[in-house]
Amino acid sequence: MDTTTCPECGAPAEVTDRFVLESTDGPIEHLRLQCAGPHWFLMSTESLDRHRTAAAPAPERHLIPARVRRPAAPPRS
Repeated sequence: MDTTTCPECGAPAEVTDRFVLESTDGPIEHLRLQCAGPHWFLMSTESLDRHRTAAAPAPERHLIPARVRRPAAPPRS
């Protein structure tokens, strides 16, 4: 079983079929997938790879907390 994520909703999806279609640029591998929701897709594997790259979470950035400025103490009388 070949699994991935749905390009539409991000739910788990199963690749149900793989095949090659001819094009003017040569053969292109395609796949058919169905997600746990009601989505079905027929797309090239290259399209799915681009989607995976675009949907990949950005690397975590370590934020340095800004210094908290405290208000100056009122002058003593």
